Amino acid sequence: MAHETISGKLAVARQNAQILYSELQKAYEALQDASLVDVSAQVAPVPPKRYLKLYNTLKGHRDKIAQVKWDQSSRRIVSACQDGFMIIWDAVTGLKLQAIPLESSWVLCCAYSPSGRLVASAGLDNKCSIYKVNIPEPGAPITSQPGSIELSELSKPYRAGPGAHAAYVSACEFIEENKILTASGDMTIALWDTQRGIRSHEFLGHSADVLSMSARPFQQTFLSSGADGLVKVWDLREKGPVMSCNISKTDVNDIVGFHDSHSFVAGADDGVCKLFDLRSECELASFELSAQFSSAKNTTTITTPLMSHFDTPGVVSLDLSRSKRILYACYADYGCIAWDTLKNSIIETIGVGSGSHNGRISQVAVSPDGEGMATASWDSSIKIWST
Repeated sequence: MAHETISGKLAVARQNAQILYSELQKAYEALQDASLVDVSAQVAPVPPKRYLKLYNTLKGHRDKIAQVKWDQSSRRIVSACQDGFMIIWDAVTGLKLQAIPLESSWVLCCAYSPSGRLVASAGLDNKCSIYKVNIPEPGAPITSQPGSIELSELSKPYRAGPGAHAAYVSACEFIEENKILTASGDMTIALWDTQRGIRSHEFLGHSADVLSMSARPFQQTFLSSGADGLVKVWDLREKGPVMSCNISKTDVNDIVGFHDSHSFVAGADDGVCKLFDLRSECELASFELSAQFSSAKNTTTITTPLMSHFDTPGVVSLDLSRSKRILYACYADYGCIAWDTLKNSIIETIGVGSGSHNGRISQVAVSPDGEGMATASWDSSIKIWST
């Protein structure tokens, strides 16, 4: 009975908070003298064309790929898959450099350390595991052949901490070589010291599952999004959030921050991506797929759903081009769609159609140098795109 009372009070508090956030957003919008589209009216639009070409297809996994991450050199990719393996790839040659067997196949996320010498994986086992990477010496020949898998003795995991989260780990990000952040369904975010194997800091503030993070190496702040519809800004030196932004009444599945830490884009289950500015604490633009379907001005053809027996426009993954002009958003059933962030229009659809993915695209990731982009799919393949 007491539990039901607390749950009811919490639900009412969430509804009241949503109302207050909505009123606050309306007040901010009333202060805006122009929209992003109005301000950029004189800027030439990005022409809708196939400016990205398929460069490589990485095959070797045997199940749904949960996540992919680039290393800082923009040459290697680590992928985590529900076949029980993480694979490190050479994105240029397509070779498998290392295959790492996981203790649990129910993996949800992965991460690359700043030096590229460590990778991490986490998922439904409530834990984050760190693995050492075999990096060939400069100039050393790569003996792997396409399709081969080399298992390494150095691929023995050591825990990020002796304990674990109370629920699944939804995201993990290295912020230093020996420090990693993990976000969990237990509504917490933890900072781990991987050398000492301890949880050195815990961040509390979300009222529902934490679903995504955006963190960069050697920065003091990071972002998180959750099933409470909020995006929170955190400082590593503080336990509580320094700012909360109301984004959606549904789950906010992914978030990507700008390099200057002043803005971010968040994507939610309702199919809406929102560009938010932290300095003005205001929404600058909203990218809504359903609005494009009904818009007569939209000249870009959107393909039919990838999985026609579903019809869910929910955003599952986001990333930005290096210039931040183009937003790449993966939708549950519509593939990866490229948005012009200034014009609020669709440029093209990527990874769908003849010769592309034949399963749901689970993630998009742009390389640090901006020259390449990877899309991962439930069809067990990763495709590398380039200009």
